[in-house]
Amino acid sequence: MKTIYCKAVLLLFVLGTATSCKKFLTEDPPSQISLTVINEENLDGAIIGVYEPLTRSRGRVWESHFLNSLSLLEETSRGPSNGLDNYDFLTGDNTYQNAWPTLYNAIGRANILLAALADNAKIPEAKKKAAIGEVSFIRALVYYTLVRAWGSVPMRLVPVTGSNNTGQPLEPVDKIYDQIISDFQVAEANLPPTTTKAGRATSGAAKVALADVYLTRGRFPEARDKAKEVMTNAGAYGYALLASYPDVFSPTAPTHAEDVFSLKFSQAVRLGNFIPVYFAPAIPNTLAKGAGIAARGLAQCAADGDAPLIVNWDDDDLRKSWNIYNKVTVDGQVFVIQAFPTETEYYYGKYRDPGALEETAAGNDFYFYRYADVLLIFAEAENKTNGPTAEAYDAINQIRRRGYGVPLGAPNASADLPSGLSQAAFDDMVFRERGYEFMVEGKRWYDLVRTGRWATIIPAAGRTAPAQLTFPIPNIELVTNPALN
Repeated sequence: MKTIYCKAVLLLFVLGTATSCKKFLTEDPPSQISLTVINEENLDGAIIGVYEPLTRSRGRVWESHFLNSLSLLEETSRGPSNGLDNYDFLTGDNTYQNAWPTLYNAIGRANILLAALADNAKIPEAKKKAAIGEVSFIRALVYYTLVRAWGSVPMRLVPVTGSNNTGQPLEPVDKIYDQIISDFQVAEANLPPTTTKAGRATSGAAKVALADVYLTRGRFPEARDKAKEVMTNAGAYGYALLASYPDVFSPTAPTHAEDVFSLKFSQAVRLGNFIPVYFAPAIPNTLAKGAGIAARGLAQCAADGDAPLIVNWDDDDLRKSWNIYNKVTVDGQVFVIQAFPTETEYYYGKYRDPGALEETAAGNDFYFYRYADVLLIFAEAENKTNGPTAEAYDAINQIRRRGYGVPLGAPNASADLPSGLSQAAFDDMVFRERGYEFMVEGKRWYDLVRTGRWATIIPAAGRTAPAQLTFPIPNIELVTNPALN
């Protein structure tokens, strides 16, 4: 994979930290760490450098192209005729491929640092283990993204040391998942339960990630047990549901109790999240700014109001008016939006930043995992393992109560699921709840695929069923990786 690895990686470990702290720009020597002399003083900068590709402005991952592409794959979405909204991965818009080099850039950095730490005697053992755990977490998270989106991909676990070892064949999916689980287990065993550094991995985040991977693999008892472990110890990890759903997506809060693991973006030019701009209306061109949604609008992804998930969405569920909208208030007056992409009637409103200076400066974070994930993973896995138990009901009902704006800990007939559901019916309700709770958070497509529901839900939404369920390997990889046919 020559497209990923180069000597510049060694110079970027600290430079990447400029995304969160300008003081790194004045350090002496600037932006340089020799990995042969990793020590306590420069270790944290090296770790932050491994995170950097994931939040890189113009990295084209979760701040723009890749998340937009995943959102277009939700059966509720349509775009400006780019093909992805009809699952055309071959001739449609393939901007999702722009994420590939950035993702492998993160893997390359992780491999270099892990190799440098392996026999490092300069760093106390406890700090070294924590560093190995954190870097392993990042590598696992990236491979988990790659394997779900592209399927069988090259899996490199050691640094590229020269032109003679740039090739890497496609790895079987099962082996990739084995490595993902192994890396998350290393993170779980070595990371602290909490951190004062927003956006950094913890053992709690590793446990939630493991629960999610087990769920994806159909290992329901293990998913249930790992999620239950987090729920039982939520206080130790500092996790809880926020009372207000919109507060979860604040563009200014550094973190909060529902944040298990997220990528942090800043309200600063070229350090922010593009997604509010991608999802906002483009016509008139002053509307998004005037309504306090985004610096401007590109209308790259919008919601189809005829999709069953939206048609059947209870208006009393407060998440509906936050997630989708067709009118806004500008200067105290209600403005009914007239311009939408074809076959859509709503814009997605989850990511809003009225304070963004321009399109590259929205402060909305991207959540890999929230405490809501823990509860819904548990509800699904517990039901799959033991049926719709009281514990499974309690987990999903906490999510629903928050959605309906009622106290989280008290039964409520207007919000709670009806009792007596069959195992299959309860499973359907959990799936529906995930659709509402995580709309345009990059999870719906993976849920459709892992449950097999894509075959019925996508046609029911009036869209062409996909001919394949993974993205094609990018041409740049086919050309530059000599181990691929």
